[in-house]
Amino acid sequence: MMKPSVFFLLVFVTTILSAQKNIDHKYAEFNFWIGEWNVYKHNTDTIVGKSKIEAIIDDKVIKETYHSTTSKYHGTSLNKYNPRTNQWEQFWVDNSGLTLHIQGNIKDGKMVLQNQVDTEKGTLSNKISWQKNPDNTVRQTWLQSTDKGKSWKVVFDGDYKSIISD
Repeated sequence: MMKPSVFFLLVFVTTILSAQKNIDHKYAEFNFWIGEWNVYKHNTDTIVGKSKIEAIIDDKVIKETYHSTTSKYHGTSLNKYNPRTNQWEQFWVDNSGLTLHIQGNIKDGKMVLQNQVDTEKGTLSNKISWQKNPDNTVRQTWLQSTDKGKSWKVVFDGDYKSIISD
């Protein structure tokens, strides 16, 4: 017969390993975005940028490096799953001075990250979604609202197409 202390130790270790497996799965949810991409204006042949998305730091963080092909605009983001909040987070910075911190999760097959920011003009809501398509492209759509989500304006709508398959 097993001693109670050994039994509880086995239950504890099994629980920890199971939880770690679930967390590791969460870290992989955004891997569909990893690659080197030409970024097109949605549903057109117009290239608006190039983006390199790579896994870093033991595959726990996704780093984006974006460069516009139509201007001098460029920026980078770090994206990670936060097990404490059970949410994905993105921290974006660019050469225009924009800083964006958005959070969220997979919803209806899309990664959806969002925030609300109080500005001098009122509350600004951002909602950005990434969706893997059947043809292995990724569509990114960025929406903004100035009326707390009653209506949304498209800020960016782009298709990420692998440079390797172009």
